[in-house]
Amino acid sequence: MYGQLHGYTTINSYFGKRNSPTAGATSYHKGIDIGAPKGSNLIAVCDGKITFTGFLGGGGYTITLSVNNMKITYCHVSPNYIVQVGDIVKKGQVIRSCWP
Repeated sequence: MYGQLHGYTTINSYFGKRNSPTAGATSYHKGIDIGAPKGSNLIAVCDGKITFTGFLGGGGYTITLSVNNMKITYCHVSPNYIVQVGDIVKKGQVIRSCWP
């Protein structure tokens, strides 16, 4: 249902230097990670446009939501996308189910 935002909000990894879970060494992290269990819905955090769906290296299968000059990237998602590049989404809209 649109407009109801609730769920997982714990930040698992912040901006800046961190021990990379994939590289096994210190790396610079350009975003924040908010984890959720397998099967959780991905929710659009704002109105915007889908500008990328596909495989993105260490991010795995990815959906990118863009608004103004900001990009929100949902990484490690199922490749069975329910949105496509060019779709306009609304805040609170379910855009995909997660998988680890």
